[in-house]
Amino acid sequence: MLKRLGVISLPLLLIGSTAFGQVTLSHKFTEGESYKTKTTVKTDQKLTIAGQDGGTTSNTVLEQKTTIGKKDAEGKLPVTVETNLLSSEIGLPGGIKVKFDGKNPDAKDDAANPLAELIRDKIKANAKMSTTIVLGKDNAVVDVQGIKPGSDVNPDDIKEQFAEQLKTLPNKPLKKGDTWEQEVKMNLGGGQIFTLKRKYTYEGETSKSTVNSTRKVQKLTAVDSSVVYSLNAPTAKVTKSNLKVADSKLTILFDPEVGRAIETNSLLHITGQFTINSMGADAEGDLDLTMNSQVEETK
Repeated sequence: MLKRLGVISLPLLLIGSTAFGQVTLSHKFTEGESYKTKTTVKTDQKLTIAGQDGGTTSNTVLEQKTTIGKKDAEGKLPVTVETNLLSSEIGLPGGIKVKFDGKNPDAKDDAANPLAELIRDKIKANAKMSTTIVLGKDNAVVDVQGIKPGSDVNPDDIKEQFAEQLKTLPNKPLKKGDTWEQEVKMNLGGGQIFTLKRKYTYEGETSKSTVNSTRKVQKLTAVDSSVVYSLNAPTAKVTKSNLKVADSKLTILFDPEVGRAIETNSLLHITGQFTINSMGADAEGDLDLTMNSQVEETK
């Protein structure tokens, strides 16, 4: 029932200013700026529902170019994200394997499978996308443009994801060691939501070595202590969620000179049981899910 997690998202944009040993972090969008990121997402999901195997694996690599436009007369700001899927490998129940190579998008596996072909064609159709998020007052998303028909991308999901990013930072000066907690909603697609209790820590200034230089950056870390699984669907709902966070790590590095995150690394390992009621019938599930992701600025 749980779907493979896909990560196509805008990086967290941050900027900091120091005063009296403290730093104030706030989101910032600089008109006319453009930058690129590379995202790698790996998932390993062991899942059974009503005794049926629903386990999946995935390894996805994509590049994104984010371009911040200029405000119009009404103060609306367009942020365009061009996505290029470099590669994707998916493992499905029954030993079915799906592989997609962005350099050779028409290549097919030696042992063709109708389901694998269907999924591969879907991936190919959405391997390249350009979506524009229009921001209004207080950086709230007022419109999402450019979504391909049939892509299964919901503009409301993009709005909610963006709002989740914007609420990450506390509206107060921080000193090294300061912590704060938030409730974080992770959209898994298909109306499925993980609601996490997350504790952040401001770790202070550090450095990151690049090919050409060493950059001074600010560091944030976070851990999740609990998770609740819910399902927003017309004919099904989660009646029990006994999942727990077995492991959790999140690190964000951002460069105050450019005003945005230049690297984000995360690990989330969730285990436990849940029950879904669909059309009046209960189905019990057992889950062991590990998700790893890295987002790094490449230019």
